[in-house]
Amino acid sequence: MSDTATAHPQQAGIFRARGLNSSERILADLGEKAFLNLWSYPNLFYNKKQRDKGDGKELCDLLAVCGDDIIIFSDKVIQWSEGKEVKVAWPRFYRRAVQASVDQINGAARIIADFPEKIFTDSACTQKFPISLPPVETRRVHGVIIASGCHKVIQEQLQDESGSFLIMPMLKGAQHMDPNTEGYLPFGIGDVNPDGMFIHVFDDVSIKRILEHLDTVSDFTEYLNKRATYLRSGMLLIAHGEEEMLGRYLAIGMATGDPQFETKRKKKDMKALSTTIQGEWSAYLWSDGYFAKTLADEKSKVWDKIIGLFSGNVIAGTSVSILGDMPSPELSERGLRFMALENRFSRRVLGEAILDALTKAEQLRQDRFTRVMMPNNASADDKLAYILMIVAYPVELEKAGGLEGGYAQYRLGRLHQLEAYCMNVLQEHRNLKTAVGIAIDASSLQTGQRGGSEDLIAAEVDEWTDELIAETKAKQEKFDVFRKDRLQITEMRRNEYPVTEAQSAK
Repeated sequence: MSDTATAHPQQAGIFRARGLNSSERILADLGEKAFLNLWSYPNLFYNKKQRDKGDGKELCDLLAVCGDDIIIFSDKVIQWSEGKEVKVAWPRFYRRAVQASVDQINGAARIIADFPEKIFTDSACTQKFPISLPPVETRRVHGVIIASGCHKVIQEQLQDESGSFLIMPMLKGAQHMDPNTEGYLPFGIGDVNPDGMFIHVFDDVSIKRILEHLDTVSDFTEYLNKRATYLRSGMLLIAHGEEEMLGRYLAIGMATGDPQFETKRKKKDMKALSTTIQGEWSAYLWSDGYFAKTLADEKSKVWDKIIGLFSGNVIAGTSVSILGDMPSPELSERGLRFMALENRFSRRVLGEAILDALTKAEQLRQDRFTRVMMPNNASADDKLAYILMIVAYPVELEKAGGLEGGYAQYRLGRLHQLEAYCMNVLQEHRNLKTAVGIAIDASSLQTGQRGGSEDLIAAEVDEWTDELIAETKAKQEKFDVFRKDRLQITEMRRNEYPVTEAQSAK
C-alpha cells in the first residue's frame, strides 16, 4: 500500500535540479508538465567509483521514468556557423548537436543498464535517484535529442515556415554529413543510431509542439514507439517536418481511434514509399474534432491536480505513515504511478467522474460518499479500478467530546474505511487485480471545516484465500462500507473526439 498527504514531514524530501542553463530549464519545465515532477529529473549524475562523492559526471539533461518506460533526453543548443556555406555549416552543426547527443544518450543507457545504483540527482552524488527502474525484461528505453540552433536557417533555406528538420529515414549515421550519399539533403534527419536503439531528433519548437498535444507519459511514449517502428519500416521516403508527421498521426487517431502514421495498406501498396503532404498539421488544428477534444479535455485537469497534490508531498517529504507503513518515495510512487500512466483521454473520463462525485456529495451532504470508477475504454489497465471516498469531518461529534483524537482520529478512521472499500471492490469484481483508493475531506460548505488532507492507497490481490475473503467481509461490516445509498459504481465510455453538432447534422 502507499500513501501521501498534506501533513507534518516524516521522510526526507527529494532533491531535483532545475537545469544548468535556460535551455535545460525549459526542458525541465516541459518534462514536469508532461511527466510531472515525481517522474522527471533534470541534470542527473553518476559516479561509478563512488570513492569521491564530489566527482559526479553528468548522465543526461533529463531522465523520465514511469512504468516500463525510460526516456533519456539530451539537449544541445549549437550556434549556426554564420557566413559558412550550408554544405560546411550543416555537417558541423550535426556533429556538435546530434552526434554528440547520440554519444551521450548511448553512454547514459549503458550506465542505467549496468550501474543503476550509482545514479544521483546532485553533482556531489549524495542524493540517490529515488525511483526504481523497471525490470530489464519489460523496460523500454527511448532516446530523445533536442538539437536547437538552426530553426531560422531552415526557414530561410527551405522556405518552410515550420523550420523543423526534414525526416528522411534513408539517411543513417554518418551519412547525415556526407553529401555524396544518395538522397542526401542538408537538414535531413533519419536514423542517427542505426546499430542501436532508435534515437529521435527534434528541435526546440517541435518538441514543445509534441508535448503540448501528447502531454502524458503514456501518450508521448506511444508516439515514440510507433514513430521508431515506422521510421525503420522502410515505408517513408520523406516527411516535410515533424508537425506534418504529428498532424497525420493525430488525424488518423481522430478518424479511427488508433493514432498511426499511416492507415493500413493494401497488399499491392506495401512496397510504395510515402511522403507527408504539407498542410496536414494545419488541417488537424482547424478540424471540428480537435476543437471538441480540446474543450472536453478540460475535465482531465482535475486528475492532473490530484496527482500533483500527492507527488508534491513526496517531493517535499511531507508524506505520512499509513496503517503502519512508513512513507518512502518508492512506496508512495507505486500508487501514484497507476494514476500517472493514464493517458489524456482516460484522465478526462476519470476527471468527469470525480467532478460529478464532488457535486453529488455536496448536494447530498452525507457523512460519506463513495464512487467506484471501473475500467473505461481508454484505461491504461483494464484490471484496475479507482475509488474516490469523500468523508465529512464530524464537527458536531468533536464539539460534543466524542472525538477524542480530533482530526488524527478522523483521518485514521477514514483510512480504514478506504482500505475496506478497496478490498471489497476487488472481492466483488474478481476480474480486477488492483484498486487505487483516494480519500478526501468533504466540502467546507458542508462541514464548515477549513483545510484538509488527501490519502492514497493501492491494494492488490494475487490470490483470494478463505482467510482473506473472511477478513474482507469483516472489514465491510466493521466499517459499514458498500451501502448502496452511499456508493455509486460507474462504467463510463466516451469518444476521445466528441461528435460535434456539425457532424451530427450530416
